[in-house]
Amino acid sequence: MRASSRLLLVCALLLGILSSSTIITGVQGQGGSNGIDMSDEECQAYTASMWKCLRTTGSHTFAIIQAFRGGNQINQATARCVADAWAANFTSVDIYVWMCPNCEGNVPASNAMTNLIKYLHSHNVTFGRVWMDIELCDNDPNCWSSLPTNIQFIQEAVSTFQKNNIKVGIYSTPWEWERVFGASFSGFQDLPLWYANPNGQETFSDFAPFAGWTKPLIKQYYWYGNDCGATYDADWHP
Repeated sequence: MRASSRLLLVCALLLGILSSSTIITGVQGQGGSNGIDMSDEECQAYTASMWKCLRTTGSHTFAIIQAFRGGNQINQATARCVADAWAANFTSVDIYVWMCPNCEGNVPASNAMTNLIKYLHSHNVTFGRVWMDIELCDNDPNCWSSLPTNIQFIQEAVSTFQKNNIKVGIYSTPWEWERVFGASFSGFQDLPLWYANPNGQETFSDFAPFAGWTKPLIKQYYWYGNDCGATYDADWHP
């Protein structure tokens, strides 16, 4: 999802911290459903025809679109991107949020997420779930705070969504989780997990339990997808 985090995660993968697999290109189909996720900037560049092409030629069935990014805050193209995905016959469309306690306009988290919810409601955005993206920052080592502050900050954001009857999930990896929350924190284990391991394999066999999770819901298995003139990350679930 985030470039600098990806670079660090790739290093961790190569060192065997998260997986003994090497990073490969391409995919190895194991059944299930394929999907895509994209950043706010990528979403803004998508056209309706790109969405249709991705659905028909790429066999992607679900999409996860970034709706909020740190200091940039609300992705104003979210409504259009979500609508285009539904119009292209994607069977599931979710959104994701990346925020941090030292990002401008993100504190308090309840206010930032309330503003996002107002945007979603006012634009009649229909989605299944919001995923909280727990990763380090792009080019800014100081965007997160202390472990307790980080935990309280994301708990506040999650609670805001839940109070508005919005389903929530978590996107992360053990490596990112440990650096943002600490390895022992398991306060979100009741939420579904979307994890990343860009080894090109459509399988959960590489998943190692962490933070209370013993089974994920979705895997991000490949980065730098490029079809139909669109860039994206590739995802899979059984």
